[in-house]
Amino acid sequence: MRPDEIASAVRRAVLERVIRPGQVLNQEELAKWFGVSRIPLREALRTLVGEGLIIIKPGLGAIVTELDLAAVEELYGLRLRLEPPLAADIVEQLQPADISELSRMSERLVDVMDERGEAWSSTAYAFNRRLYEVSARRHTVRLVAQVLNLVEPYARMHAQIPGARDRTTEVAGALVRALEARNQVKVQRRIQEGIESTRSLLVTAMASVTTHDDQPPSGDSGR
Repeated sequence: MRPDEIASAVRRAVLERVIRPGQVLNQEELAKWFGVSRIPLREALRTLVGEGLIIIKPGLGAIVTELDLAAVEELYGLRLRLEPPLAADIVEQLQPADISELSRMSERLVDVMDERGEAWSSTAYAFNRRLYEVSARRHTVRLVAQVLNLVEPYARMHAQIPGARDRTTEVAGALVRALEARNQVKVQRRIQEGIESTRSLLVTAMASVTTHDDQPPSGDSGR
């Protein structure tokens, strides 16, 4: 396998939470799994380090990036800075084929609603990536993709929150309708609504888990 193919496979495993945030990657095991030497594997890992999905820690090696609550807040704040302003370029560059493709992807979100979260999350991620690629703002889209990759494991956590998929699917449908009308203001508003809704639900859920973990066991006086 080529380094880019290895990077793609590891990236997919991280985004689908097969490899979990905070997990140490055993390079020897990965090399055996892919049937390659350590050299192309290291090159693939360097690519993922550049994307922010993996960090290298002395003495530990390659570790899947683990986001805390503050980091999620920061990254979703960054999404709000990067993504809604692309609306003008998206509408300007939009072609009928783009609308058709995004419409099909939006419908796919409905089709996979009752399936496992991985299928729905992968479709939602692909919808976002394709939407921003329409803008033809290559460098901005590259930055957006990097941030999307960083939050994707947690976006998949968001997909498990009751009502979250319904809300995201609803926003995607509204986005397609705004694109069909070539309404830049509504496109920007829908993008912003989608990010804010996801951030709010995710932060609330993560804060709840943190609070629960910090509570003493039942029967403990807490002293």
